[in-house]
Amino acid sequence: MLVAERHIIKKGHRFWAEIDNLSWHSKNLYNSANYLIRQNFIYGHGYLTYNQMASLMKKTEQYQALPAKVSQQVLRGLDKNWQSFFAASSEFKSHP
Repeated sequence: MLVAERHIIKKGHRFWAEIDNLSWHSKNLYNSANYLIRQNFIYGHGYLTYNQMASLMKKTEQYQALPAKVSQQVLRGLDKNWQSFFAASSEFKSHP
């Protein structure tokens, strides 16, 4: 059983601006790292692992805009999404 917790923060809430800002920065980090992985994969250079991506992104503005552990979790989530994509692709190839 999966348990999920959902919090709805309205614009009038005192933490809304901070949460909105952190969400915006995490979206930017995810998209820029995803672009690098996708370009690397499309042009035949292979898949960038989490460790490779983390070392590439540590110097970027997007990575440094967030606390380090938040940036690491964003990159780990992206890596997990790509691993799921590869698993689904191979499953589809073997059982179309």
